[in-house]
Amino acid sequence: MPIMAEIPSLQTTSEGEDYEKAIDQVLGAEKKDYPSYFGGMKVASGVEFIITSPIDDSIRYGIFQEPEEGVMVEAVTASVKAFGTWSKVPIEERASYFGQFLKYLKARRMYYAALVTVSTGMVRQDALHEVDSLIGSMEAMLEEAKSYKGKPLGVWAVISAHNSPFASPVAYAAAAMIAGNTVIMNPSKSCPMPVYSFYEVMERYGLPAGVLSLIVDRKDESTEELANDMRVVGVAATGSGERLEDLMFLQVDDELRFVNEIKGMNPAIVYRPADMKAAAKAIVESAFAYSGQRLHSCSKVIVTADDQKRLIEAISENMKDLRVGDPVDDTSFTGPIISRDAERRFKSLVEENLPFVISKAPAPVDVPSGPYVSPVVVSGLDEENDLGFMDSGLPILNIKVVGTLDEAFEEIQDTECALSAGLFAKDPKVIARFKEEVDVPLRYINESSRGLPPALNAGLATFSR
Repeated sequence: MPIMAEIPSLQTTSEGEDYEKAIDQVLGAEKKDYPSYFGGMKVASGVEFIITSPIDDSIRYGIFQEPEEGVMVEAVTASVKAFGTWSKVPIEERASYFGQFLKYLKARRMYYAALVTVSTGMVRQDALHEVDSLIGSMEAMLEEAKSYKGKPLGVWAVISAHNSPFASPVAYAAAAMIAGNTVIMNPSKSCPMPVYSFYEVMERYGLPAGVLSLIVDRKDESTEELANDMRVVGVAATGSGERLEDLMFLQVDDELRFVNEIKGMNPAIVYRPADMKAAAKAIVESAFAYSGQRLHSCSKVIVTADDQKRLIEAISENMKDLRVGDPVDDTSFTGPIISRDAERRFKSLVEENLPFVISKAPAPVDVPSGPYVSPVVVSGLDEENDLGFMDSGLPILNIKVVGTLDEAFEEIQDTECALSAGLFAKDPKVIARFKEEVDVPLRYINESSRGLPPALNAGLATFSR
């Protein structure tokens, strides 16, 4: 095994030691066969596929079943049927199932962080943030349930990617079900294990059959089928990639509710910050924690020409110490990217834009056999270059240089921010302008975006009328 608890140099803290024990527990668990779940049934197709951990190609979770044609239609049918009963269950009883899950989650916090790491390659800090974010979301929605008066809508689809493999999809699914809806979860084919674990715990706590369904599809064909089913009243889409972005253009009923947590560029403006070195450190962390794949990862920085030289020098200095390695190792800043396909796409983009690369992290050291890459910073891109206005979902940061502060604000307004945007400045007037003019769900000011939470709309009101 590439990750061994008996190697003490991997950890420098007692929390790290507990975490590594949990990693060993995850890796040592029995490898199972994972079917599709709907209507209280386990459905196998006989067409199997194996998912490996991005940490090491030799780490296999288990065997998954490719859904047969028509399985998603049957899942929606079962969910519609279950809604008729579940929606009439008193809110207190519905919430009690998830109160039990919350207690279990808190008790096994480190185990779930380890499960997220093995599934995605997140380092401990980011994996624990994923778990703690879900705990916070669950606490908030259970508190909301005490005075909830809304009415449920029907069947909801929760479609997710690897960017937040646990906190975001589980929070949205739980909120929808507490509100009285039934849910079909369609997680990332790259890292479905955290969602499968959630399903199995809820089944163990006696959640009625059909309230929650779970289907993972290696070919992604069932995603469009689910979102286009006219019996689905709403879709919560969270993550990045073509599979998620294509949902924005589906031919669906005008009445369909859509919760959009699709990753954007999460850009930042740099304008005469109080401490350029601190700003650069926060930018590098914002851009490259979890290898640039978080929902709030920054992939574009806008800086005025006056600050350009100092910023680039400070970022380049930070990049020298950025360590890509085994994510279980305490000294690793970040681990692998999610898949070999993502690795090929990253290498292709870097090669295409090699003349514009101004800084690169050191090569990964002593890593297992997985898709480990060195994050890069580019600048001076042609105006039509996709990296200037489209998020790659990869560890590539574009520095865009403009002439004036007004041009910086114009540039950020023309950028697909999506969930967040940042500012590094000391002038209170500039900060006030940023708050007033940049309309995003979350702002990060003179700090990293690493700690921003997923599942921003995971409240019961989102899933009710």
